Order: sequence, then C-alpha cells, then structure tokens
Amino acid sequence: MKKKIKWGIISTAKIAETDLIPAIKKSKNSELVAVASRNKDKAAKFAKKNKIKKFYDSYKKICEDKDIDIIYNPLPNHLHVNSTVNAIKNDKHVLLEKPITLKSEEVKIIAQAAKKNKKIVKEAFMVRHHPQWQWVKKYINSNKIGKVNGITTLFSYKNLDPKNIRNIKRYGGGGLYDIGCYAIVISRYLLNKEPKKVICEANFDKKFKTDNLTSAILDFNGVYSNFIISTCSTVSQQVLILGSKKTICIENPFNAKAHKETTVVIYNGNSIYRKDNTIKIFPKVDQYEKQVTNFSNHILKQTPIDYDLKDAQNNIKIIESLFKSIKTKKWVKI
Repeated sequence: MKKKIKWGIISTAKIAETDLIPAIKKSKNSELVAVASRNKDKAAKFAKKNKIKKFYDSYKKICEDKDIDIIYNPLPNHLHVNSTVNAIKNDKHVLLEKPITLKSEEVKIIAQAAKKNKKIVKEAFMVRHHPQWQWVKKYINSNKIGKVNGITTLFSYKNLDPKNIRNIKRYGGGGLYDIGCYAIVISRYLLNKEPKKVICEANFDKKFKTDNLTSAILDFNGVYSNFIISTCSTVSQQVLILGSKKTICIENPFNAKAHKETTVVIYNGNSIYRKDNTIKIFPKVDQYEKQVTNFSNHILKQTPIDYDLKDAQNNIKIIESLFKSIKTKKWVKI
C-alpha cells in the first residue's frame, strides 16, 4: 500500500515555485517527483533549483510518467482543457488552477474524461482549506452573527506588465477570471447555496482590453454578496460578513502567507472601533499544504470528494453571467 502520493507539475509557473512546491514538500502524504516545461534548459534549471528528481521538455512526456499519480496544472487559462484531458487519459488525477475553464460548457469535456478514466479533477481554491475560513463558516452556521445579510469583498493588486498572462485577453486574462473567482467561491462556500441573479460593471484597460476594475452584486435570494476587484490599484484584501447581530472582518482572506498569522475581527454590534471588539488570531498555516494533503488523501484514504467538477462549473457559470451583465447592463439570471 502506498504511503505517499507522487506529484508532477506542468510548467514552471511562479505559483508552482512559490506555493505548490513548498506545499508538496511539507505534506506528509505527498512527494514531488517531476516538473515539465516546453523548454528543456528551463525545466533542468527549475528542477535543480527546487531539488526535483526528474524533468521533462514536454507536457506530454510528464503525463506519460507512470510513477506520477497527480498532475498539478497551473498553465494559462486557455490551455486548461486540453492539457487536463491529456493528463487524465494518461491515468493521472489533476489539481487544476482556477478558473477551471473559460467557458462552463468546457467543464463537461473534463468531467466526461474524468468519469471515463475514473480520475479526480479538482479546482485549486486553497482558501477553503485555511482554518480561518473553516472557523468563520462554523461561526456563521452556529447563528452567532444572526442572519447573514451581506458579504463584501475587496481584492486588488497592480499589474501593468503587458507580457504578463493576466493582461493578455486571449489567454483568459483580466480581473474577473483571476481574482473575482475568489469573491464568488467564498460567498458560495459561506452561504452554502448559489446566486439567483447577478449584475456587474467594469472598466477595461485601453491597451490590454481586459477588465481591470470590476464591481458586482450577486443575489443569493435576498442575501447580497458584492465585490470590487482591481488589477490596476494598490495591494488590498478584505472580506466583511454583515449579520443581524454581528459583523465579521477577515483581514487576510485570500493570500494568507504560510509564515504569518491571520486575523479575524468579530464586531459585536456595539462599537465600530476595532479595539473595542473581539480579535481572533489564527496560527501560521500553509493553506496550499492543506490543499495538497487533502487531495492526496482522496487517493490514499479514499476520503469523500469535497469540491467536485459540478462545484467548479457553478463558479465559472457565475463569471460568464457577470460578463454577460457587463455587456447588457442588466441583471442576469443564473
């Protein structure tokens, strides 16, 4: 019986080096054995730098490696479908970076291949594995904040590099795909339901043609989740959950660092000053390691799949509806 699940990584993307490789190495039930790049020298240097045993000069070759159980796929958004289906057909499970696809119908292609080959494919939303979010969800479900009336998310950064894939429209660039998906998924996670309709406005970069400042409202049958996201502003992240009794503020909601504590403030309904309210500190944790370990356990221990491809398809359907709303300037039913 296997003691560790073996992982391979497609591409030398920054997120692989900064987050997934450290996560796999920390995980007690996982082992990183290979990386692939279309450039052999780049693959070799990356493997040496990150102490990875094997490297390949094509994505096809790494998928054909029978020693690998799971492929982590952080390729540009427009390449997700074909590269994932290829991995599945080569008997690999796949952890696929968000957004899972650029069109909700394309999720069916991945789902059909996964079902036929009996493979697991999951969308890489690490935030759902962070203890702070799990605690917040339990706190809400215990009715301690009363009825949830609204969720407000702010998520922004500044990236004006024309060569960055986030600014290339044909690669699936833009704020909604890159970070709007987090505001959507965390609202669905906390509320345990899907929105009925959405409305959205956006500014588009004159040069890149991608959305760089976007504001939206998601109507969860009378509970409103709204967000502002930007790729041309300062670095900022915060989520507020408004209840009939209390308000919760998640101060480090999405890009929580593995080496830093995170903070949640519970505003008890009597004072708007932070010092007068309850501050809960969560210990340092690597949410990517939690995600990796969770996935490996699906294979090692046959644990139930928590977030499946239907869940992933629901998220991209909402993004599609938001883009439709931008064009029509109307509410769009999901």
